[in-house]
Amino acid sequence: MSAIAQAPEVPTLILEPTVHAPKIARDFVAKCFCDLGIADDYPGRTVVSELVTNVCEHVQTGHIVVRVIESENRSVLIEIWDQGEGMPVLCEAGENAGSGRGLFLISMLVRDWGVRPISEGGKIVWAELDR
Repeated sequence: MSAIAQAPEVPTLILEPTVHAPKIARDFVAKCFCDLGIADDYPGRTVVSELVTNVCEHVQTGHIVVRVIESENRSVLIEIWDQGEGMPVLCEAGENAGSGRGLFLISMLVRDWGVRPISEGGKIVWAELDR
Protein backbone atom coordinates (compact mmCIF):
# COMPACT_ATOMS: atom_id res chain seq x y z
CA MET A 1 0.00 0.00 0.00
CA SER A 2 1.48 3.36 -0.97
CA ALA A 3 1.13 6.56 1.03
CA ILE A 4 -0.31 9.65 -0.57
CA ALA A 5 1.59 12.82 0.27
CA GLN A 6 -0.62 15.73 1.21
CA ALA A 7 0.35 19.36 0.96
CA PRO A 8 0.45 21.15 4.30
CA GLU A 9 -2.64 23.13 5.15
CA VAL A 10 -2.42 26.85 4.58
CA PRO A 11 -3.56 28.95 7.56
CA THR A 12 -6.73 30.71 6.40
CA LEU A 13 -9.02 33.26 8.00
CA ILE A 14 -12.44 34.29 6.64
CA LEU A 15 -13.76 37.69 7.72
CA GLU A 16 -16.75 39.92 7.25
CA PRO A 17 -15.77 43.46 6.11
CA THR A 18 -16.44 45.18 9.45
CA VAL A 19 -14.50 47.68 11.56
CA HIS A 20 -13.20 44.71 13.58
CA ALA A 21 -11.70 42.88 10.58
CA PRO A 22 -8.26 44.59 10.57
CA LYS A 23 -7.59 43.74 14.23
CA ILE A 24 -8.75 40.15 13.79
CA ALA A 25 -6.48 39.85 10.75
CA ARG A 26 -3.49 41.35 12.65
CA ASP A 27 -3.98 38.86 15.48
CA PHE A 28 -4.24 36.01 12.97
CA VAL A 29 -1.00 37.01 11.24
CA ALA A 30 0.78 37.43 14.59
CA LYS A 31 -0.18 33.86 15.53
CA CYS A 32 0.85 32.51 12.12
CA PHE A 33 4.23 34.24 12.33
CA CYS A 34 4.72 32.91 15.87
CA ASP A 35 3.88 29.38 14.66
CA LEU A 36 6.48 29.81 11.88
CA GLY A 37 9.11 30.96 14.38
CA ILE A 38 9.23 34.52 13.01
CA ALA A 39 9.99 36.87 15.91
CA ASP A 40 9.35 40.19 14.11
CA ASP A 41 5.70 40.18 13.08
CA TYR A 42 5.40 43.98 12.71
CA PRO A 43 5.74 44.01 8.87
CA GLY A 44 3.18 41.22 8.49
CA ARG A 45 0.69 42.81 10.89
CA THR A 46 1.08 46.19 9.16
CA VAL A 47 0.62 44.73 5.68
CA VAL A 48 -2.48 42.71 6.57
CA SER A 49 -3.99 45.64 8.46
CA GLU A 50 -3.58 47.98 5.49
CA LEU A 51 -4.91 45.47 2.95
CA VAL A 52 -7.92 44.40 5.02
CA THR A 53 -8.73 48.05 5.79
CA ASN A 54 -8.68 48.79 2.05
CA VAL A 55 -11.21 46.02 1.45
CA CYS A 56 -13.44 47.27 4.26
CA GLU A 57 -13.36 50.82 2.91
CA HIS A 58 -13.68 50.11 -0.81
CA VAL A 59 -15.50 46.78 -1.23
CA GLN A 60 -17.81 46.38 1.77
CA THR A 61 -19.53 43.25 0.44
CA GLY A 62 -18.69 39.57 0.50
CA HIS A 63 -16.06 37.90 2.59
CA ILE A 64 -12.38 38.68 3.04
CA VAL A 65 -10.06 35.69 2.96
CA VAL A 66 -6.62 36.00 4.54
CA ARG A 67 -3.96 33.35 3.94
CA VAL A 68 -0.39 33.09 5.22
CA ILE A 69 1.86 30.86 3.14
CA GLU A 70 5.44 29.90 3.96
CA SER A 71 7.41 29.66 0.73
CA GLU A 72 10.48 27.60 -0.04
CA ASN A 73 12.66 30.68 -0.68
CA ARG A 74 12.64 31.76 2.99
CA SER A 75 9.81 34.22 2.60
CA VAL A 76 6.21 34.44 3.71
CA LEU A 77 3.34 35.29 1.40
CA ILE A 78 0.25 37.06 2.74
CA GLU A 79 -2.79 36.91 0.46
CA ILE A 80 -5.99 38.91 0.82
CA TRP A 81 -8.90 37.75 -1.34
CA ASP A 82 -11.97 39.91 -1.84
CA GLN A 83 -14.92 40.07 -4.21
CA GLY A 84 -14.47 43.70 -5.26
CA GLU A 85 -14.00 44.52 -8.91
CA GLY A 86 -11.66 47.50 -8.48
CA MET A 87 -7.92 46.98 -8.51
CA PRO A 88 -5.69 48.74 -5.97
CA VAL A 89 -3.34 51.33 -7.42
CA LEU A 90 -0.18 52.68 -5.84
CA CYS A 91 -0.58 56.44 -5.95
CA GLU A 92 1.13 59.47 -4.52
CA ALA A 93 -0.85 61.02 -1.68
CA GLY A 94 -0.39 64.72 -1.08
CA GLU A 95 1.21 65.80 2.18
CA ASN A 96 -2.16 66.95 3.55
CA ALA A 97 -4.06 63.83 2.48
CA GLY A 98 -5.74 61.93 5.31
CA SER A 99 -5.39 58.59 3.53
CA GLY A 100 -3.96 57.01 0.41
CA ARG A 101 -0.53 56.00 1.69
CA GLY A 102 -1.25 52.36 2.55
CA LEU A 103 0.06 50.72 -0.62
CA PHE A 104 3.13 52.96 -0.57
CA LEU A 105 3.81 51.86 3.02
CA ILE A 106 3.33 48.23 2.04
CA SER A 107 5.74 48.60 -0.88
CA MET A 108 8.43 49.79 1.56
CA LEU A 109 7.96 46.83 3.95
CA VAL A 110 7.82 43.89 1.54
CA ARG A 111 10.05 42.07 -0.92
CA ASP A 112 7.34 42.29 -3.58
CA TRP A 113 3.58 42.73 -3.88
CA GLY A 114 0.93 42.58 -6.56
CA VAL A 115 -2.67 41.91 -7.44
CA ARG A 116 -4.33 39.39 -9.70
CA PRO A 117 -7.97 38.93 -10.67
CA ILE A 118 -9.62 35.60 -9.87
CA SER A 119 -12.01 33.80 -12.18
CA GLU A 120 -14.81 33.70 -9.59
CA GLY A 121 -14.81 37.51 -9.49
CA GLY A 122 -12.76 39.76 -7.31
CA LYS A 123 -9.03 39.67 -6.76
CA ILE A 124 -6.14 38.56 -4.63
CA VAL A 125 -3.72 41.16 -3.34
CA TRP A 126 -0.52 39.52 -2.18
CA ALA A 127 2.62 40.63 -0.41
CA GLU A 128 5.86 38.68 -0.03
CA LEU A 129 7.86 39.35 3.13
CA ASP A 130 11.33 38.25 4.14
CA ARG A 131 11.44 35.93 7.14
